Amino acid sequence: MKRLYNVVFFMLMLVIGCNSLFAEVSVALPSNASGDILSANVPIQYGDAAFRQRILDRTKGERTPVGLVLSGGSARAFAHVGVLKYLEEQGIVPDFIISNSMGSIVGLLYAAGMSPGQIYEAISNVSLQTLFDLTFPLEGGLLNSSRFVAKLASILGPELQLENLEIPIMVVTEDLATKRQVQISEGDFYTVLTAAYALPIYFPPVEFKGHLLIDGGITNIVPLDLAYAYADSVIVSTTFYDVDTLNLRNPLTILNVSIDIAKRRKGVEELKKHLDEVVWIRCDVEDFSFMDFAAVKELSEKGYASAALQQDKLAGLYKGLVIPNEEELERQTAMGDRIEAEQKSYRIYSHIKQYSRSHILGLGLESDYIAEDTSFLKDDNTAGVRYTLRAGDLLFSTNAGMGFQANSNSRFSLNPTLLAKVDYFLFDHFKASLAGNALYDIATNSPVFYARENLEGRFLFQDAQLRISLLQGLETISNPQNADSAEYWDGSRYLFNSGIESLFTLSGNPGWNISAVKIGLFYQMLGDFKQFRPFIAANANLGVQETKTGLFADLSTSLRFALDGNGDVPYFLSDRFRTNNATIRSQGHDLTVSTNATNYLIAANMLLGYKPVSFSPSFAELFILENSSIATYFDFLWYQKSEGWMPSMSMGLELHTEFSLLGIRKLPLTIYGGWDQSVDSIVWGFAFNITL
Repeated sequence: MKRLYNVVFFMLMLVIGCNSLFAEVSVALPSNASGDILSANVPIQYGDAAFRQRILDRTKGERTPVGLVLSGGSARAFAHVGVLKYLEEQGIVPDFIISNSMGSIVGLLYAAGMSPGQIYEAISNVSLQTLFDLTFPLEGGLLNSSRFVAKLASILGPELQLENLEIPIMVVTEDLATKRQVQISEGDFYTVLTAAYALPIYFPPVEFKGHLLIDGGITNIVPLDLAYAYADSVIVSTTFYDVDTLNLRNPLTILNVSIDIAKRRKGVEELKKHLDEVVWIRCDVEDFSFMDFAAVKELSEKGYASAALQQDKLAGLYKGLVIPNEEELERQTAMGDRIEAEQKSYRIYSHIKQYSRSHILGLGLESDYIAEDTSFLKDDNTAGVRYTLRAGDLLFSTNAGMGFQANSNSRFSLNPTLLAKVDYFLFDHFKASLAGNALYDIATNSPVFYARENLEGRFLFQDAQLRISLLQGLETISNPQNADSAEYWDGSRYLFNSGIESLFTLSGNPGWNISAVKIGLFYQMLGDFKQFRPFIAANANLGVQETKTGLFADLSTSLRFALDGNGDVPYFLSDRFRTNNATIRSQGHDLTVSTNATNYLIAANMLLGYKPVSFSPSFAELFILENSSIATYFDFLWYQKSEGWMPSMSMGLELHTEFSLLGIRKLPLTIYGGWDQSVDSIVWGFAFNITL
């Protein structure tokens, strides 16, 4: 354990040291900046003249323009989608938009030509877990959003300028360099977009014309005064936060609330100034957490209903929505087609093509025990520093740190390790992967090498509810000096695995329902480069849940049958029988000996548990625990005829949760502990993973 503390301390010092290297980077002030402290309340504008002209072009000077202000509010800002939908139903399209913070995401997408329905479609059918990456704060933020930008670019195109959008929009930001507000209505779409939601600490500040921009909502959540500089008719949609359940003794909560006091007070001040003239849509989402990104549907519906309450006031505004001409219909159809194509491609591997390279350095936590892992010969956990490169359809990563095995039947020793992996996505349906691992066993002063190649083809049917996968993999492990860290794999082995797997998922309905069914059939060869043995393998999994109470059951089984009739069917940890039994653990690994004439190995696993429906505690609204569950597990193994049909058994308790940063990035953690009947001893273990 002392070694573990040393490793953690070393990694922490490494991060602090790297951060210090970048801490002294200076930014040249823009030419329009002033060093006079009295100019701190004078905003810097980009594109103001053209912004005014574009508004005039829309109204032709014959009427007063209609402005729309979209406030910040993190996840709550998705209520603006419902507001826009209602406005369009009333025939109202704003002549310009003023926005900041997360309100700018909705505003920019709408200004770029996406309908409210298309915005909802684009953001609701995607897991935010796959759009943001944890990173060391070398550039000032904990999250990298390059995949989020790539997703939008796949719909809108990689080259887009604010001044060319259909609806004029001005995004309000704050500048760390000049300490002044920066109002932007021209420039690169994606640069301004990322600056708009660059919440300090969470996201890095964004360089723009010499500025270091952060979220404008940090000082004023409702920039209403600015809208009245361009129009007398203004609609404002707000998403304030107002709950009384926060722990005001928590240091992080104190910091967050302190910031909220200032931006809330300024926003309310501007609202009260224009209360008699503004159409205020106060979205009924003030009790939603700013991390509640999973509630997009409910937030949008709340926004729609809140806008409908202002029907009488909205009735007096100019109805600028016109029947689209043929060109506009074609454009909307093309936009819808791109969204559909992007969604279809995303559903297959959750992959998003990167139009520009992204480099990410962050914490690497990887486990071979998770269900998504396809390896048979490698059973390690790795904690290290991970570098990730994304370019086009290529994903490359390395993870350098310490490897260890986290179950009681293995030696819990920390060993230096280096992992490398390359994934390439081609033709939407296929993924080719190469992976390698070098580990140095300190106890025996010996190395262990591992390599794997995989080729997978995925095909979706029945509106993506049915997934058919064609799988082929070859993995090798080399333990030339019998290192302890690979104690059941002396010498060299390889495993060839090829087969087909189907996954059928169902949307949740009230009451008991089947959530997922998975069935696979494979041909396997285990060899030592002198001889090999063939096997047929199959697996099946059934998930059942009760949506109202949170009760669930998970049933799985795996079968391996020796085609050569020589018994000694190999056992792998992926068979999901949790055991300390060295005889079971090593069975079939040495091809030169035969100790068990049984030609089959059958494992079955049953989880019976409870997943609280509304249990999502947060810590200072920075971390949140999601998808938490507690379950009793029962593992069964049939592997020797001498016992008849009486299986070996392992049973215990399994705890699972997901640590979520801002509701965006998740770290799944599973811990189990119980009794292994086959050797009458305690068995335990844990698994974690930060997926790419």
